Amino acid sequence: MEEDALGSRRNSAEQDLSLGQLDSESSSVAKHLESANTMFSFIWWIIGFYWVSAGGQDLARESPRIYWLSIVFLGFDVFFVVFCVALACVIGIAVCCCLPCIIAVLYAVADQEGASKEDIEQLTIFKFRKVGDVNKHAGDEAQGNSEGVMTECGTDSPVEHAILQEDAECCICLSAYEDGTELRELPCGHHFHCSCVDKWLYINATCPLCKYNILKSSNLDREEV
Repeated sequence: MEEDALGSRRNSAEQDLSLGQLDSESSSVAKHLESANTMFSFIWWIIGFYWVSAGGQDLARESPRIYWLSIVFLGFDVFFVVFCVALACVIGIAVCCCLPCIIAVLYAVADQEGASKEDIEQLTIFKFRKVGDVNKHAGDEAQGNSEGVMTECGTDSPVEHAILQEDAECCICLSAYEDGTELRELPCGHHFHCSCVDKWLYINATCPLCKYNILKSSNLDREEV
């Protein structure tokens, strides 16, 4: 009995395997036939276009209806091909140009969360001071290449940062830092005018340059306290 059961199982497995092979072979044959039909239709379309173009006068005299019917069909085919190519180009250009903007807008709207006044006041304020030519030393490369110095406000031991000339401007209002201007430095290290970045952070609590969320650092500081 067990041998009969094993034999029937083997037969059913072999039948399933043979059916699967037949299905795969039939699908491959159908794909080959479809490809051959497409190539034949394309070649026949080119030959027909040549025949109508080369022998158009004789065909127009002998069978004007067939001639103009062929012209209409060929014109429709050419129009359809040109329309498809133009539509594909327009869609490609639209996707390349508009998709990054759409993704950026959706990302900004999804993650947009304003900071509170308390969160903004926890950020360090610096005062910008321009470095004059008198204070520049020939041997000091950092001082010689810098546009100014940021000095921390509201502390007994202020921290100073030298700012290069290309960094001595606010990326929000695109204005250069003036002498004595108050700057606010974010936890990511980027700095802006206090008035500019405060308005920005009330709407969106991320850095305008690197998208660092200042609320993360604020929450960590509160947990440590």
